[in-house]
Amino acid sequence: MSYLINLVILLYIVSLIYLVKIELLKTYVKVLFIQGLIIFLVAISELKEADWAHLVFVLVETLFFKAIFVPLFMQRVIKRTNKTKNSGMYLKPYISVIIATIIVIISFAIVENIHDEHLEIKYFTAAISSIMIGLYLGINHRDIITHLVSYMIIENGIFLIALSVGGDMPILVNGAILLDIFSTILIMGMFFNKIRDYFNSTDETELTKLKD
Repeated sequence: MSYLINLVILLYIVSLIYLVKIELLKTYVKVLFIQGLIIFLVAISELKEADWAHLVFVLVETLFFKAIFVPLFMQRVIKRTNKTKNSGMYLKPYISVIIATIIVIISFAIVENIHDEHLEIKYFTAAISSIMIGLYLGINHRDIITHLVSYMIIENGIFLIALSVGGDMPILVNGAILLDIFSTILIMGMFFNKIRDYFNSTDETELTKLKD
C-alpha cells in the first residue's frame, strides 16, 4: 500500500509540472479530475482509522467536490466562454517546465532538512510544490480561467499539508476549506459571465476596461 501511495504522489507531482505548459483549456479539466482522484486515494489511505463521520466528510470533499464537481464546473465555464486556449503565458512553456521542476526539487530539499518524525515527507513535498506551482501558474498566465485553476491547485496543496502532519484533520478545518472553494468558484463563475457578456473574453487585460 505504501508503494502505491508513493506512486500516486509521484503522479501528482508530475501533473503539477505538466500543468505549467498547458495551453488547451479542456486539458485543465482532465488534470483537475486526475488530481482529485489522487487526493481521494491518499485520503482513504491516511484516514482509514478515523471515525466514520469524519471519513465520510473528507471523502465527499475529495471525491465529489475535487474530482467531480470542480472539473464539471470548469468544463461548463470553458464552454460558456467559447474558448479553447488560454490567453497566453509570459514565459515559454519549456521555461515554465524547468521552473516547476526546480520548485519541486527545492521543496523536497526543504522538507528533507526539517527532520520531523511526525511529518510525512512525500505529502509535504507535494503540498509545498502544489502551492508554489499554483502561485507561479497564476502569475505566468494572463487568462482568468487559468487563475481559477491556479487557485484550485493551491487548495489541493493546503489539503495535502493537513495530511502531511498525520492526516487527522478536524472536521471544522475541512468545512472551512470546502466553503472557501465553493464560494470562490461561485463568485468567479458570475464574474466570468459578466466578462463574457461585455467582452467575450477572459483575458485579464480586459479588466482595465470595466467601469463602476
